[in-house]
Amino acid sequence: MIRQTLIEAAGNLLAVWSRSVLALIGIVVGAGAVIAMLHAGAMARQETIRQFRQMGTDTLVLRADSNQGMGNFRLGDIESVPAQVPLVREIAPFMIGGGTIGYEGRSRNAGFLGVTADFASVARLPLAEGRFLSPFDRFELLAVVGSDLARQLSTPFAPLRVGSEIRVSRYVFTVAGILEPAMMNPMLPVDVNGTLFLSLPNARRVISMPSLSMAVARMAPDADPEVVTPMLQQHLGPGLRDSRLSIMSARQLIAGMNSQVQLVAMLLGAVGSIALVLGGVGVMNIMLMSVAERRREIGIRLAIGARRRDVRRLFLAEALILSLLGALLGVALGYAGGVGFAWMSGWEVSFSPVAAPLGASVSIAVGVFFGFYPAVMAARLDPIEALRAE
Repeated sequence: MIRQTLIEAAGNLLAVWSRSVLALIGIVVGAGAVIAMLHAGAMARQETIRQFRQMGTDTLVLRADSNQGMGNFRLGDIESVPAQVPLVREIAPFMIGGGTIGYEGRSRNAGFLGVTADFASVARLPLAEGRFLSPFDRFELLAVVGSDLARQLSTPFAPLRVGSEIRVSRYVFTVAGILEPAMMNPMLPVDVNGTLFLSLPNARRVISMPSLSMAVARMAPDADPEVVTPMLQQHLGPGLRDSRLSIMSARQLIAGMNSQVQLVAMLLGAVGSIALVLGGVGVMNIMLMSVAERRREIGIRLAIGARRRDVRRLFLAEALILSLLGALLGVALGYAGGVGFAWMSGWEVSFSPVAAPLGASVSIAVGVFFGFYPAVMAARLDPIEALRAE
């Protein structure tokens, strides 16, 4: 009986194939949108985790804040952290500023970072040319240039390279190294690709209001940020006077970004669900039109002995076939959309394991739900009235 009902329902849909295709498109687009957006959310989450793994989940960023703005670390206190807090393996203080850099008649505004020699290893900055600043370069007019900044300052006939001289304020610095393009690090307050790195004494010369207010640290491999934070507070807090110490860990940032990504994925799924509901409304409209056009057929079925549940089952089978076919095509469209999203964003392809079953089951449920009302209407028709229909 079920097999015969499905065959008959498929034949009825093929008889009005153009109308069936229109109803099918709504289901396919809706299911595909839901699945593709769930895949996009999963890829965003994986990309976030990948970026943090690349820059290191053992990173801490320390900041001294005061009521008047930025506070000031004492350099000696920062340098003594690895000895006083063994769970911190490395630490590098830095100060932030900005200004104009000139080279061969070209000038660019850029951010400045006054750093120590340990900053490159702590922040994992790879070098394309030359070397980073050493402890012996504190008072030497040497600088390290980010990759984007080097490209912006270069000219076709005078590319910026190691040994080039750049003007910062009234000082002329020699380029000691150029960084490789680095991934944006959300833990740092600057984009290192567009930054000029100077020693702390030289940074004090060119930054209008120098303040040693930040530091980046790396913990021991098995250290817990929840344990390290109070130890750092105890060691550095007394030297900050009127300032307060705030510490942010990469793991805290990962947890916060994961919750944000999940929220965005839910919103994307909700937007896709709207398209799926519209597809379900399309199925209901098509089924209502089919009931109106087949009133005489329904009347004949009821007159020769068909039960009302048989009529209802037939129309539900038609809605189920549309929903199943739409779900299958929607899954394929959703995966294609996910691959396209990964290609456009430059991310690695990563699919959500729940996207396909969730999208397919919801699309089937929506199709059957919106097909139920027309099926009930068809089953409730009066045979005599239906037979009089033209």
